[in-house]
Amino acid sequence: MADASIDPTEENQINYEASRSDLSALKDDHLFRSIMENVADLIAVVDAQGYRIYNSPAYKKVLGYTSSELQGRWAYEKIHPEDQARVLQAREETLKTGVGRVLEYRVQHKDGTWRILESSGSVIRDEQGNIQNIVLVAHDISDHKMEQWERRRAEYELERSRQNYKALVRREELLNRRLASQIRNSLDLDTILATAVNEVQDLLLIDLCNFFWYVPDTNPPEFKLVHFAASRGFLKAATSYPLSQLTKFGHRLLSQEIIQIQSIYINQELDNISRTLLAESGFTSQVLVPIKTRSQKLGVIVAAHCQGSRPWDADEVELLQAVANQLAIAIDQAELFDSAQANVANAQAQALLIEKALADLQKTQSQLIQTEKMSSLGQLVAGVAHEINNPVNFIYGNLNYTNQFVQNLLDAIALYQKNYPEPIPEITKFLEDIDLEFMKQDLPKMLKSMKIGAERIRQIVLSLRNFSRTDQEGKKPFNIHEGLDSTLLILQNRLKAYGDHPAVNLTKRYGNIPTVSAYAGQLNQVFMNILSNAIDAINEKTTDLYTDPHTFSEISITTEFKPSIGDQQSMVAIRIADNGQGIPEEIRKKLFDPFFTTKPVGKGTGLGLSISYQIVVEKHQGSLECFSQVGEGTEFRIEIPV
Repeated sequence: MADASIDPTEENQINYEASRSDLSALKDDHLFRSIMENVADLIAVVDAQGYRIYNSPAYKKVLGYTSSELQGRWAYEKIHPEDQARVLQAREETLKTGVGRVLEYRVQHKDGTWRILESSGSVIRDEQGNIQNIVLVAHDISDHKMEQWERRRAEYELERSRQNYKALVRREELLNRRLASQIRNSLDLDTILATAVNEVQDLLLIDLCNFFWYVPDTNPPEFKLVHFAASRGFLKAATSYPLSQLTKFGHRLLSQEIIQIQSIYINQELDNISRTLLAESGFTSQVLVPIKTRSQKLGVIVAAHCQGSRPWDADEVELLQAVANQLAIAIDQAELFDSAQANVANAQAQALLIEKALADLQKTQSQLIQTEKMSSLGQLVAGVAHEINNPVNFIYGNLNYTNQFVQNLLDAIALYQKNYPEPIPEITKFLEDIDLEFMKQDLPKMLKSMKIGAERIRQIVLSLRNFSRTDQEGKKPFNIHEGLDSTLLILQNRLKAYGDHPAVNLTKRYGNIPTVSAYAGQLNQVFMNILSNAIDAINEKTTDLYTDPHTFSEISITTEFKPSIGDQQSMVAIRIADNGQGIPEEIRKKLFDPFFTTKPVGKGTGLGLSISYQIVVEKHQGSLECFSQVGEGTEFRIEIPV
């Protein structure tokens, strides 16, 4: 709405001058002037912006203003404030439709009294059809309408009071319904408090609504602001109010009193300290409603105005008290929910700790079992290897001398036969009985075979010692190919054909790889576990009733060097693959779990792959993965950092 006291703008002044010149010819006409001077109705011409460009002489008789006093002023400045919006709305309709409707409204007389006018308007268009001006025609109906007007006004005030009461009831119902819904839909304390202050501020049309918690543990104790809602750009002035500054005011809140302050400047109950504190914080009028929860926490709802005084109706205070009761219930429920959540969280944390402890216990148990198992096995293997090695070395070391002595004896017999070609009958018969010629051919072969057997025993003993590595401690340079070959030599008997099981074809694709720093005996154990499982998988496949017993069986071992890329260090990769029946996905996921096994009781402990995983990943910082497709086979991939 434009300010009634301002003069027309420059643009309005130009329009005013143009419109005035258009009417000048008409005004100069003597007949027109005579008519206007004798017409009792008020006639005015207003431009499209609402400024007067002509006023009939009747304005002086009816309202006390001369034409010159009204000339160029805003046409609606003297209308009663309660009627002004309705008249301006009618003006907008006239500009849009070109036809004005009849209105009754109050206009201020020059002496300050109010007169009732009835008016209508019509538009004046230019040659292009655009609306240029509005012609207003009004007449005074005060003498006939004043009593009716006052009656209407009384009825209007009564209806407005009824509507205000209905609005207050609706606000209370809506607020209670919203808060109850919020309590049902959310058990989060911050959400409930934020919703409450926003609803109170919106429904009571106040400048600020705050919620404070009383904090007794601070020095000095204070009321701490936790949520606020503001209108028209008001901001919170402070986040806490020390109790020492509130004195009597604060102690009344601690006593659960509702405090109403229509104006901080005229309230006699406020002390000067509290009045100054509230004034500096920007408050001029307040109502404070305390809340106490079952856990004895004290909160305060503060409804505040920041400009002028505000009389607080009893209905509004009662509404705030209902909000406080709803909030007390909500806070109690939220605290119970938080307590239950905390108990659940503690229970979950305890369950996780127990689960972790159980996993650690299983891991420790498996390590102890394996350590004891490998310790006993290593000592047994080392002892057997040592005991076998001594007589084998004795036999192997004497085979060369035996071969030489036998050859000397054969040479001596040949020399006797050369110098004594005709032996006596007894010698001849003996030579025939022992088949000397065959002995001369077969004995060297026999000694050679014995030597090969002794060498084979020595290789097996060496492989057992290399496999157990009981003579080494800590990480040492380790040749992976030697470890694989030692393991294969021990398992060679299982690779041979027996019964209905065909021989397993072994394919070695050794790459050019460096030695690695490793626990040699433990890595050999990993190779043994994986190769044994591969042989078992192939045997299970060939015993299937629906599988050809002559199915080609194969195990392949591939090694390669993987150079470092970026932050990833260089690795040695070992891939051991078989063409067995494969592993289902649900089993493959559990392969490395302690004590998990698919073998019958007595044939497997479920520790082999679990310990293999620990050896590769935890002790060597490498990786061990299993890839399998049912019906096609399985591949284990081992990577050891160089």
